[in-house]
Amino acid sequence: MINRLKDNAELAMAAYGYFHLADSKYDFNKDEIDKRRLKYFREIKAKELGGDLDENTYPTHADILNIEYKYFKDKNSKPQDSWYHKHFLGGDFSPTQSKRFFEKYDLLKHCPNTHSGFSATLFKDTKADSKDSEYILAIRGTEFKLEQIQDLLNDYYIGTNNDRKAA
Repeated sequence: MINRLKDNAELAMAAYGYFHLADSKYDFNKDEIDKRRLKYFREIKAKELGGDLDENTYPTHADILNIEYKYFKDKNSKPQDSWYHKHFLGGDFSPTQSKRFFEKYDLLKHCPNTHSGFSATLFKDTKADSKDSEYILAIRGTEFKLEQIQDLLNDYYIGTNNDRKAA
């Protein structure tokens, strides 16, 4: 029972991974922060390998969950972890935990944030002992943008016949 709770907690945490960044077919020009994330990752890898930037380098699924890549770092290698900074890859797993997670699960399909803020990931448990427990759909919390919250307030006022407009 404890292992099942741990597995479910890890799946819930993994649902927040930016797995679309590992997809070479993803259009990085759609989102400036994703473009910055990929460029930054390539710079890190070039530094680690002592070579030039490789345009064919993408983060692996394990990299995305790895806490070592959670935050962008400043020129002094200090994590930019304030509330107003964007996360780099945003992972919360230790490097070993991330590696073990993807030894147990295959990522089958990832739906990055839609316009409404919905995101989900379909995993396959490679060590499942039953066909019934083989696939796991992990849905993360919806991320709202400020204008979407205002739209919801306006919808509420319209739906309740209140003629006030949201500020």
